[in-house]
Amino acid sequence: MNSNLLVRIDDKQYGPISTSELKGLVKSGNFSLADEIWLEDEGEWVEAEKIEEIKRLFMPTAVPETEKKIIAMGSGKGGVGKTVLAASMGIGLAALGKEVVLVDGDFGGANLHTCMGILSPQYTFLDYYTLQQDSLEDILLDTPINNLKLISGACGILGIANPKYSQKVRLVRELKKLDANYIIMDLGAGSALSVIDFFISVDEGIVITSPEPTAIQESFDFIKLCLLRKLQREFRNEQQVLTLLEVDGVNSLSQFTTPIEILLEKANKISSEVASRMETNIREFKPRLILNMIMDSDEIKEGASIKTAAAELLSLDIDYMGYVEYDEDVHDSVKDLRPFIIHNPKSKASRSIARLITVKLLKMASIEAFVDKRKMRKNINESAKSFPLAEDYESNTICSVKCFYWDDCEYQNGGYPCKIRRLEPLFKG
Repeated sequence: MNSNLLVRIDDKQYGPISTSELKGLVKSGNFSLADEIWLEDEGEWVEAEKIEEIKRLFMPTAVPETEKKIIAMGSGKGGVGKTVLAASMGIGLAALGKEVVLVDGDFGGANLHTCMGILSPQYTFLDYYTLQQDSLEDILLDTPINNLKLISGACGILGIANPKYSQKVRLVRELKKLDANYIIMDLGAGSALSVIDFFISVDEGIVITSPEPTAIQESFDFIKLCLLRKLQREFRNEQQVLTLLEVDGVNSLSQFTTPIEILLEKANKISSEVASRMETNIREFKPRLILNMIMDSDEIKEGASIKTAAAELLSLDIDYMGYVEYDEDVHDSVKDLRPFIIHNPKSKASRSIARLITVKLLKMASIEAFVDKRKMRKNINESAKSFPLAEDYESNTICSVKCFYWDDCEYQNGGYPCKIRRLEPLFKG
């Protein structure tokens, strides 16, 4: 169904409107099955009741709370392919019939909308935080992919880039109300407090890293800081315990070097109740890990190394989900402004992400996973037909470090016209 619809209500024509806007009219009772939709292929107005895709909007589709999951994807540093993986994971889940919402959680440098072929988002988080829109439902954007919606970030707005802790908790609570099976938050790169707080507040956190030594170290530090922040929040009103964490404030967490096993022994000297609460918080924190851009079998072992180090030094049981192979097709997809799973569903990277989705995320048995990976590929091939191409974007763009693709671009000719794409809307205020 076209995302730009013309509707006729009580003989008055409205539009074009998006499918989300039409859903809102249905929800508010302002559009009925007796009203009409213009079908361009047939060249006529047709009652909504006669169109199956529209009839589904009138059916109760709320996803039960038990079937909802908010996943945050974080990384210790930039350039590890986190946003590209988040987009492709969302597309893969949607291709399996899951209702998915991608959320750009990088409030200081939003760019997920670009990856999804939306250069000038109609709504962003700014509309929500400034109360121009009442709810997150109001700022949901349609994407070129069926079952997949997007909440776009707002670049460079300081107040949004550094939300208060209460604002973060409220946002996670509001995200949980969305009608979706999976809500995937693409967090900002690095270990800023806003990133860490979101990571430890959602249902599941996945750390993305590459096998480079600096990326491995940063990912381990990120996991450590998340654990310490979780403990700091738990014992925020108990100064004696905070002293054990060797912190005078949030910014001192990175200085903590004591093995967690020793920390628990010290906590037990305060009281067995404190030690028990600390153990519970540590046990409940179960980050997951994906290695990206793997080139050989030796690099695969880096995931096991992080898992071992986390067990020995942090007393954490990290779930090493697996890896995504290095793939030149990903580089080509960057030039085409398309997520790699859309660019080539049969590529090595696409097969890797399909395996992670079916086997690790959805926990399918091998035969079931095999069948669903074929289904995923078929549906993605169909979606690719309507996904925008690079040549569809007409403008004069100057190369900049603010570009979504900067880390993956071989040109990086800052200040000069871009050689491979046209994305002027990305740099408008």
